[in-house]
Amino acid sequence: MRKLAFLASLYCSLALAAVPEPKQHFGFTPGDDYQLADYQAVISYFQALEKSSPRLKLVPFGKSAHGKTMYVAFISDPANLAALDRYREINRKLALGLASPEEAQRLAAEGKAIVWIDSGLHASEVAPVQQAPILAYRMLTDETEEARKIRRNVILMQVPVINPDGLDWVAHWYRGNVHTPYELAPLPSLYQKYAGHDNNRDYFMLNLEETRNVSRLLFREWFPHIVYNQHQAPPSPARIFIPPYAEPLNPNIPAPVMEGINLIGAAMKERFAREQKPGVLSYWGFDGWWNGGLRSVPAFHNMHGILTETAGNLATPRDYKPGDLPQRFGNGIPTREPSIFYQRPWPGGRWTLRDAVNYMLTADFAILELASNRAQHFLYKAWELARANIELGGKGNPYAYVVPAGQWDRWSAVEMVRRLQMSGVVIERARTSFEADGKQYPAGSFILPAAQPFRAYLIDLMEPQRYPEIKTGQSGPTKRPYDVAGWTLRMLMGVRVDRVEDRFNASVETPAEIPLPERSLDHRDNSSFLATIDLLKKGSKVRWSSDGTILVEGRAPNAAFEKAAYELHTPRVALYEPYTANIDTGWTEWLLDYFGIPCTLLHNRDFRPGLNARFDTILLASQNPNSILHGVRQGVNLAGRNPGESPAQQRPEYTGGINISGLAALEEFVQAGGTLITFDAASGLPVQFFPLPVTPRAGANSTVDGGADTPSGFYSPGSILRMTVDTTHPIAFGMPKDAFLFTSGGQAWDISLLPEYNRDGEVKSVAGYAATNLLASGWLSGERQVAGKSALIEARHGKGRVVLFGFRPQFRGQTFGSFKLILNAIYLASARRLQ
Repeated sequence: MRKLAFLASLYCSLALAAVPEPKQHFGFTPGDDYQLADYQAVISYFQALEKSSPRLKLVPFGKSAHGKTMYVAFISDPANLAALDRYREINRKLALGLASPEEAQRLAAEGKAIVWIDSGLHASEVAPVQQAPILAYRMLTDETEEARKIRRNVILMQVPVINPDGLDWVAHWYRGNVHTPYELAPLPSLYQKYAGHDNNRDYFMLNLEETRNVSRLLFREWFPHIVYNQHQAPPSPARIFIPPYAEPLNPNIPAPVMEGINLIGAAMKERFAREQKPGVLSYWGFDGWWNGGLRSVPAFHNMHGILTETAGNLATPRDYKPGDLPQRFGNGIPTREPSIFYQRPWPGGRWTLRDAVNYMLTADFAILELASNRAQHFLYKAWELARANIELGGKGNPYAYVVPAGQWDRWSAVEMVRRLQMSGVVIERARTSFEADGKQYPAGSFILPAAQPFRAYLIDLMEPQRYPEIKTGQSGPTKRPYDVAGWTLRMLMGVRVDRVEDRFNASVETPAEIPLPERSLDHRDNSSFLATIDLLKKGSKVRWSSDGTILVEGRAPNAAFEKAAYELHTPRVALYEPYTANIDTGWTEWLLDYFGIPCTLLHNRDFRPGLNARFDTILLASQNPNSILHGVRQGVNLAGRNPGESPAQQRPEYTGGINISGLAALEEFVQAGGTLITFDAASGLPVQFFPLPVTPRAGANSTVDGGADTPSGFYSPGSILRMTVDTTHPIAFGMPKDAFLFTSGGQAWDISLLPEYNRDGEVKSVAGYAATNLLASGWLSGERQVAGKSALIEARHGKGRVVLFGFRPQFRGQTFGSFKLILNAIYLASARRLQ
């Protein structure tokens, strides 16, 4: 026995000696000052770890937007890795509530806690990826009793780089600027192809390839018990934010989930105290209301979604003098005295990337230690939550949601159901007609039963949000939401969904995958724009009648085709891409790519005379007019993210905006016959400078990217509002008369009625904010400022047109219900008027 023990110990020692240290691979230790490892360096290190240790298995799980392979590393005891399929099946049965109570007890005792830790979602927040190799190395080589127990009881799913494209752009940009005046300059483009920072706002919509890849692992294959999503940075001078989250709490999140999140936060705080690391903050800013992020969506799936925000930015060390630190946090709590959720204030001093890495490692091992100590608890709790949701849904209120066949926009209805299925929602399809709550539904209708494990997620996306008014004091302002206030999916996508309260019977099938339907030429259907672009690219002649009917030569009756009002042509579209990494621009590009519309990106220097020779349409996504004109000024210091941080200067080639000369070229483009389409805040540019005969009644006061503050009294922090649409206008072809719009901030206008300012109806309101009952989902203040006012205007200017959107009709790629308004405006700009 002694000999066997000696040989085992010798084997272990030799195996550990073979595992390469990070410095040996990278040439520096990730976390060192002025050093950032890029994607290839990080992944090749994990590949080397897999070759050198039986405790790590590296598995590809999809591609990034630009084709880089995404990997997840499974780290655990070799015996556990040898039985990965068995542990995945145990977790699936428990997470979906498929086991009996007795079997659930046995499986919970047999299974392993699954912990997910990802790094680098927001690529400019560099510390998470730099700590990933160190976490993996320690998990493989540490031989403490704690480490052994973690490997024995836990399977760590580590995603070392969750945004591969962004890591390379940021790392290479920083390397090119380090030790120059531009060392801290921000990346002048988005660090995800379409979404930039909004890649953490896509976890229910699933527009991005990376988001879909991650969601498949989380919600359809592995169902981890803890999902830890790492970020930077907390409010200064805190060094890290950890749960508990701030108020309000979304009532659809199961209470045991939030209790578990708070337990994990307590374990983290205890470990920080044990390691004498001050500056740990909780209960600030990051609320428990929002649905849509990588830490929030898991909470609606019975998983413990954990967010931390660690101090620091890039790999440049900073020195903070005590006098540089703010005296209070934004919520009024002192920063220099202990408080309930900030017990050990950080006094200032030097802060480096290494410090940020070490704080993240403390959080990592606090989570892993808790999971290893309570593995059976987490496994059985997942089953309990699943069964509770199933049983609650079976009682009704509601019993199900029905998505009837025969939708106004069939394509968007199927897209909605597909996105839900990608997130693990059980979808049924009726084989025959059926009756529910006294209504008849045809075969082919989709049924979303409430009796399912992820009932909370389904309910939250189907029902309107009512953001609670939490005030500071009796007369203080209402606490603003962390992100948006409302996100009811059926409203965003313009889909009819019926809530069914009572039990009913239907013959159903449960499709494993739901395919998209065939494309239609019905203008009400969003797929009609996909069909149209395909026909135009093939050389077919496509026309619109005066009521919006789509006519194709050879398919439509000759008489109708000859009497059509518009002949369509392939759109020639340009989209302004500023050097300020404007997220709304990225989502606009996503929309154009989704619908196959060719697009040229214009930069500041491209705004010169002669634009009409190349384009029929120019798009300005939501952006402050001053930012469009001037961008980042050359030589001007950019404010640090927190007080006391070093100022940054942008490289000269990425400074400035379109300037006055570019504005003149833009107006010339319109006056010569072009169409300018503007979203939300950007609409202020032509209104102010062309000018146009409209009077602003509310301006953008957005809480998310792309808006600007205004004292108008109107405030919509990301809410869904009702609008009325003039469906006789070509821009509104295919739209219902009553629809929804999403606004975060928003613009509203009155049209001048004076003949000298509005000759021959040169300005027309295409859609307006509803006059009554305006709020559909979320929170709204100052409703009277915009009720009944214009939300979408077409204004003639010279020979061309300006289309002013007072909202973002493509917001985060979620608003399928208002896509037609953009697409019609684009096709109209390239069309030839026949009558």
